[in-house]
Amino acid sequence: EAASACECERTTDANLAQSLHLINSADIQGKIAADNGYAAQLATNIDRSHPEKLRELYLTAFSREPTADEMQTLVEYLDRKSAENKGNLRPAYEDIVWTIINTKEFLFNH
Repeated sequence: EAASACECERTTDANLAQSLHLINSADIQGKIAADNGYAAQLATNIDRSHPEKLRELYLTAFSREPTADEMQTLVEYLDRKSAENKGNLRPAYEDIVWTIINTKEFLFNH
């Protein structure tokens, strides 16, 4: 099998090593949970709505806006977590960022 740098021959499937690294990496987990991390910035920005912050996150991660279903699911999740955690949305945004970077779409794009 010849090796090629042609992007047309790339596969969108994440391999096991990539998936395990992202799921288990202490470095990745530390960056997501960092006080100055992206999730913390999203959670503490009270000047913007959830949909605005989620659009930015999707554009940053996927170079596209979230679908209506994705947006609805995530806004409902944030609303539920806000009620459960007395307004503390940082864990919820950390979960969303972690979930996004573990998708095949993110792995293929990055």
